Amino acid sequence: MAGKNSTHLRLHVENAAARDDLARPQRYDLENLLAAFTDATGWQPRNSKPTPHDPTANQFGSSLGEQSKHRQSIRERMQLVDTSPMDGMLDADFQVTPVCSEEAAWNLLEQIDCLISRLEQTEQRLELQEAQLATGVGVSLQKDETELLVSRMHESLHRAAELTGSDSAAIYLLDETTSELKMRACWGLTKAALAEPPRSLRGAMADLEALMGNAVLLENTRLAPEWGCPREDALAGMCVPIGSPTMPHGTLWLWSDHVRDFSTLDIDAAKSAADKVLADLERSVLADEVLRTRGINRQIESASLVQSSRLPSTQPLHLDYEIAGWTFQGGALGGNFHTWTLNKYQQICVSVGDAKACGAAGAIVAANMQAIVETCWNSKHMPHQVLRKVNDLLWDSQDGDWRSSLCYLQIHPESGSTQLAFAGDMSALVVDSRGFRPLSGTATYLSAQPDTVFRNHQLYLEGGELLILATADVLGGIQRGGFTQESLVGMLRSMQDESVTEIVDHLGRMLPMQDSRASEGTDRTLVAIKRRF
Repeated sequence: MAGKNSTHLRLHVENAAARDDLARPQRYDLENLLAAFTDATGWQPRNSKPTPHDPTANQFGSSLGEQSKHRQSIRERMQLVDTSPMDGMLDADFQVTPVCSEEAAWNLLEQIDCLISRLEQTEQRLELQEAQLATGVGVSLQKDETELLVSRMHESLHRAAELTGSDSAAIYLLDETTSELKMRACWGLTKAALAEPPRSLRGAMADLEALMGNAVLLENTRLAPEWGCPREDALAGMCVPIGSPTMPHGTLWLWSDHVRDFSTLDIDAAKSAADKVLADLERSVLADEVLRTRGINRQIESASLVQSSRLPSTQPLHLDYEIAGWTFQGGALGGNFHTWTLNKYQQICVSVGDAKACGAAGAIVAANMQAIVETCWNSKHMPHQVLRKVNDLLWDSQDGDWRSSLCYLQIHPESGSTQLAFAGDMSALVVDSRGFRPLSGTATYLSAQPDTVFRNHQLYLEGGELLILATADVLGGIQRGGFTQESLVGMLRSMQDESVTEIVDHLGRMLPMQDSRASEGTDRTLVAIKRRF
């Protein structure tokens, strides 16, 4: 008899519940893992040192995967028990043997032990990392400081849970964009909860209400799902703010596994815990900032010593000329410098520089200018060519503020002829017993434009005449920590017969005193050159 052919295609539709069970992520549980090991191998792991009252005590405790520097091997800490039925319980003809040999079960158990150890190490590192990120300063905290912060946050959560009768607690902190909340510490939950992705602040009504400064009480989360309780399995919860409405940091959640009411004392205890958490975070941030600031200050002091070491010493370059000067930076680092030398052509070369930028940025500009100038000393050149070279090189450095002022001069000691060129906010004065005359230069800053024209000035210093080179703040008046032009000329003329070193030292002592705030950005340099005969 011919069989009947099916007139339709039969499809298998899987059970929706079964599909949901497969899609649902499984959580790690040591007890279930060991039970699965027993089912798969027929050997049951047990602690090698059971208590007299409970031979399975600590079976799922720290024996498997415990963290210790001198941890024993898994074969010393545990034993395998054959789960096959005992003799006499079955017919003699029915033989029952384990699924695998004992040695194969040990090998599998050793690998499981290694995986659990790695998992515990990862969870500990994750816990420390979350505590570091909770401070908002990345991973720059010291290890001891991070561990202390972790213990303090755990202590705060544990105490809050005990005082309020809660089963678990967690700290959620806002990210930099205040758009997400990330769990940074927890108590009563597995450490794996710290690896959960951040929660979006949008739609988290309980957290939003708490960040406004209110305590949110969910006595039955099943009746208020719209409030967005982070723990879906919790039946009650309380959310309090960490920080203030004007400076929010995050929220503190307390959960209970049963429906309950929250009293005023519970709210006060939760808020006290949130305040303590905030104080611990701020303390950690402050401690890290102090350590970082100290490190930066040490580096700045070292850089300041290097910068000051590049200033020349007061020593005679020629019998007919005296040269002296000083540079006072507004801070540990500054943008001023002065330098001089007697080159191989027996010419006296002097330079004074002033960067427009202040502090460390100004020091970088000044160091570059000084290096360029000093490379030109022993080559045939004119002062305006040195300014041209400095301007070209600084102009090519497009990023940053490289604007600066520079004065450069050459003196031929035998003839007294002096070639001078300067640009920017720089002053040059020739002072003698009859009065003074200012010298003019290019007003455009170096690096302001690529095609600036620099010109040389030639003059002859007579015996007893003083040539003064000064940066802008020296002649900027009392408010800028300097002198007026009239007062400076008056002091110079009154000390005409003194040595240049004494004149410069006196002017340095006469500089107006400034407080630390007013002196920031006030870099001052003065160089005096005097022809004796």
